[in-house]
Amino acid sequence: MAFFIFDKMENNQKDKLVYISKRPFWHYLIATVFYFVIVLMVLKMYELFYLGDVLNGLKFGLAILVMFVCAAGLTFVKKVYTNSDLKIVKFNFTLFRIQLGKDDVFNDVKYISVYKNYSDRDYEIKIWLSDTKNKKVSVHLDVASAFNLANSIADGLEVDLLDATEKGNFKWVDKDNLK
Repeated sequence: MAFFIFDKMENNQKDKLVYISKRPFWHYLIATVFYFVIVLMVLKMYELFYLGDVLNGLKFGLAILVMFVCAAGLTFVKKVYTNSDLKIVKFNFTLFRIQLGKDDVFNDVKYISVYKNYSDRDYEIKIWLSDTKNKKVSVHLDVASAFNLANSIADGLEVDLLDATEKGNFKWVDKDNLK
């Protein structure tokens, strides 16, 4: 048991933070308004429950939940950690330093690709675990942000990056050209 804990700690020390999502300032401004309104709505909800108006109290509770999801969507932080020795990539999502769910961990990564989804007109980052098995890990509206994240992950893992943005014209990316 002690060996397992030590081994896990040793692997975590080799994890390298390669990406942190950056939000524009206006996201925080809008979210601040949402959080302030949420506080006011919680007070009103308690007042409604105290007065016995349970139905309207539940309606306020639902509205609070919707507003909180909107505010959280504007303020959560995505972090990506890599371990080049073990070829592991880990995605971590937090809200005010509180972890949202378990980390998404992908073991034994072979390479990373940026794929153009023509039906949705967006760019997807895929992690390839074998020649046929892949997982979509991120979706971006523009090619520059997609390649920024994909290149960060590929550099951290020390694996190749595939440009699959043109149909039928896939090519390996020289990572020095992206920097």
